[in-house]
Amino acid sequence: MMEIKNEKRRPGRIAIPGDKLATIEEFVPGTGSVSLGDSVVSTVVGDVEPDMANRVINVKPVKSVEENLPKVGDLIVGHVDSSQPSMAQITILAVNEQLNDKQLSGMLSMREDRRRRTSSPIKAGDIVRAKVISTKNSIYHLSLDDQKAGVIKTACTNCGGNVIAIGRDRVKCKECGFVDERILSEEFVKSSRGMPN
Repeated sequence: MMEIKNEKRRPGRIAIPGDKLATIEEFVPGTGSVSLGDSVVSTVVGDVEPDMANRVINVKPVKSVEENLPKVGDLIVGHVDSSQPSMAQITILAVNEQLNDKQLSGMLSMREDRRRRTSSPIKAGDIVRAKVISTKNSIYHLSLDDQKAGVIKTACTNCGGNVIAIGRDRVKCKECGFVDERILSEEFVKSSRGMPN
């Protein structure tokens, strides 16, 4: 099980998707990392390799399982590339907690949640865990309808600050107080409140 840690990983350590590597004041994202709010986070499972001369932080992927293609029932970890109220485009980073470097993408549907929405309950840049519900027409159809599924890493959409869970469907920014909708994983709810997973 991937544990999402709030503290920074030390150089030479293994990072997992969503791990905070540094702040954007310290480093800019390089290979295997992206900016999320005021932090640089890992997008892959791999070794943290900071480039001190250029102030770039890279994560070198560890060797992946050869035939690690998602199947119906598998849980994936993915990066939200774009989102709308009822669906989102996801880049698949890991399958069943194992790195996947095959550049796969999936469509996450939130239609099973019938509430009327004006904005998406997940945002571009979020890291999510989702369940594969279909591979029809070679498209990975994903769902958050699983106890372990939901957002596992996110930031305030108003100021980019750190957020804390309010239940499983909202987050509140610790810095500006902005409250926003999210479909959260149980592990995010616990870790944002400092509870053990």
